[in-house]
Amino acid sequence: MTDKEKMLELLDEFKNSIVKLMDEREKLDSEAEELRTARREAEEKVWVVDEQVKELTAKLEKAETARDKVKADLSVAKEEVSSLSAKAQEAEAGKSEAQEALQRERDELRREMDEINEQLGRVSELYREASAEKEALQEKVDVSDLLAIYITLIETVFYGKPHARILYTLHDVKTAITRKNIASSTGIQPAVVLKAVHDLKAADLVSYDDESEEVMLTKDVLIKSR
Repeated sequence: MTDKEKMLELLDEFKNSIVKLMDEREKLDSEAEELRTARREAEEKVWVVDEQVKELTAKLEKAETARDKVKADLSVAKEEVSSLSAKAQEAEAGKSEAQEALQRERDELRREMDEINEQLGRVSELYREASAEKEALQEKVDVSDLLAIYITLIETVFYGKPHARILYTLHDVKTAITRKNIASSTGIQPAVVLKAVHDLKAADLVSYDDESEEVMLTKDVLIKSR
């Protein structure tokens, strides 16, 4: 083999080696690109997963905050319910006590009214007996003296004076007036006014509203001038 042939043969081998190297380089470049693409896709997936984790973490924190608030509100609501329940029980107990006290007061007023009516009946009977005795004996008994005794008994023994003052007051205003105003205008103690008002109501002389505490004359007892 000549030197020329040897040279050509070496060139061919060198050429084949270069072609092979180039093929391998292209293959490596292709594999590298695939790796870069896979890496980018993996990084994108990791980023998406990180965002999802952050979003879920935020939602979890928000849910925990809401849960804690609900627990706190529930605890406050339970305390309020307990407080309201206690107040309701106290109010119910107070209402029962007030009703019992009012019932006792009304019973006492009725009893006193019955006693007063009975005593007034006795006074009327005494007056009739005195009048009959006057006619029988034909004595000159001054009726004004009997009337003075009658009035004295009503004012001192039967405590009728506040009743009369209340009737005079109502007759003057000719409209409803509160129990408080009656006490202030007449100077009579509030408790005495209340008792007298109930007595007058029981006698159908006045009307009385327990809520507004207003008293109104229902029967004109004064003699109208002709």
